[in-house]
Amino acid sequence: MRTLFLLLLTIFVPTWEADPDDYPKDYFRSPLGIPISLSGNFAEMRSNHFHAGLDIRTNAQVGYRVYAAAEGTLVRVAVQGGGYGHALYLQHPNGYQTVYAHLDRFEEPIASWVRERQYAEQSFSVNLFPRAGQFRFNKGDVIGYSGNTGSSGGPHLHFEIRDAATSEPLNPLFFGLPVEDTTRPRAFRVKVYPSEPTAGAAIVSASGDTLATARRDRPASMTVTETEPGLYELDRGAHIVADGRVAFGIQTHDYHDRSRMRLGLYTITLTAGQREIFHSAMERINFSDQRYINAHLDYAERRQNSRWLQRSHILPGNRLNLYRTERNGFIDVRPGDRLPMRYDLVDAHGNNAVVTFDVRGARLPDPPPPQREGFLANRNRAETIVQPGLIVRIPRGALYEDTELLYSRGEGPNGSFSARHNLHRGSTPLHRSITVSVEAQDLPEGLHDKALLARVSGDRLISAGGSYHAGYVTTQTRAFGSFVITADTEDPVIEPLNIRDGADMSRQSAIRIRIRDGLSGIASYQGRVNGQWVLFEHDPKRSLIYYTFDDRVGPGSHELSLYVEDGKGNASRYSAQFTR
Repeated sequence: MRTLFLLLLTIFVPTWEADPDDYPKDYFRSPLGIPISLSGNFAEMRSNHFHAGLDIRTNAQVGYRVYAAAEGTLVRVAVQGGGYGHALYLQHPNGYQTVYAHLDRFEEPIASWVRERQYAEQSFSVNLFPRAGQFRFNKGDVIGYSGNTGSSGGPHLHFEIRDAATSEPLNPLFFGLPVEDTTRPRAFRVKVYPSEPTAGAAIVSASGDTLATARRDRPASMTVTETEPGLYELDRGAHIVADGRVAFGIQTHDYHDRSRMRLGLYTITLTAGQREIFHSAMERINFSDQRYINAHLDYAERRQNSRWLQRSHILPGNRLNLYRTERNGFIDVRPGDRLPMRYDLVDAHGNNAVVTFDVRGARLPDPPPPQREGFLANRNRAETIVQPGLIVRIPRGALYEDTELLYSRGEGPNGSFSARHNLHRGSTPLHRSITVSVEAQDLPEGLHDKALLARVSGDRLISAGGSYHAGYVTTQTRAFGSFVITADTEDPVIEPLNIRDGADMSRQSAIRIRIRDGLSGIASYQGRVNGQWVLFEHDPKRSLIYYTFDDRVGPGSHELSLYVEDGKGNASRYSAQFTR
């Protein structure tokens, strides 16, 4: 039996990959005073990005003291409704920077300084840079309190350690933080990807039954079974039969002792026979490369089946510097070849798991000839698609591989002002924004400034933004889908929660109001008491704004006025007299 021939061609060698033991193990302390239990870890896969730090659980509560992990100087404070919410950035003498995000509040004197700046700028959202040495902290000093602000899905502390010279987040588990982890990674399934139209593959059971077949446009997967602790094989004693060039992917997650949450893995290594063909290492992340995660994972698998499955091969448009590969992770399989394959899965504490399976070469039936149904877009070239009532401009580098883009046209739903333009599939990712222009039909002149593009999702219209010009509504988007023109003519909704006209607020600590908008979204809001701007904080995930009473509103009678505007200039106002 012939040995599978593989041409050695290493194309990505991550020269940054170092031994985790090279990092200082006693410099940083835990940023919390409770045992560390993780709900997220470094490089865990998230929508459009890798997670940049550790999410440390806080027992579903807010208000735990957050400590400076080492001696340092405050170099940045950020406050926003989404993202990191209330966040602090400390610079340390050893060349690292730590980040503390989703805080409920800051410790004094930071809190008073930030509030003064918010009032000076008349803005809840601020991005502040203290003067050099303005705020210095010793290791273990309290700097804030854990919370649930920003895009947090529940109370926790997001903690990062960054290389200050590059601002790149590093894997915090390399720094000796007290995280208990004796738990092995787990594997769930292996996937095979024929890489060219003439290649094919099948997953065959030990009894000879064909369990799944694969083509270039339809890869196939198989679940795995743990036969011994940390050792996995394909279910039903299966192996993979292949004909031509193929690649692989794996669904795997890490865990640790104090949490059942699925976490990200440090290294994945795939060997064919005795030869390593793919290796990834999650040691540092460049923020400018974050969106390449959509080429790292199987995007269609995520969209269609909600599985985080990682490719063990590199798509042509993937520029992540995380890999060491031979021939981008692809192998050529010929009839008669037989090759043992092995995945080694290792977490940051050295716990490991192994997945083994066989690939056997055999002549498979020729796949059906490809039938061109759409427009073949070259990832290395700017493309323009012109259809009746539609112009789409795709910049160079928007696609991760050459893609046949499908298009169809239908009738727009009631209340729309265009045909429905079905632009390819949402299961194909975009790295850069494309420009979509849709021709308006019977759009009254009075609605030109209210027009936008909406993505059709079932019986819902979801704003894709955009504006009207010269007969078209144009927007930029990073997602394919079905688009129509609609108009946003409805004012935002203001719902007072604990205030009304004539209310006695003497026993209330804050004014709480819910603000919503059904289409273009809240663009701005402004609250005033007795004509003076006051700080209403914003929690978008709860559609909530709230003003915590301070010395600007003392005892007596007062008048609240609130102005809210959406993305298309529709506005609502609310006012109420109250006493304190």
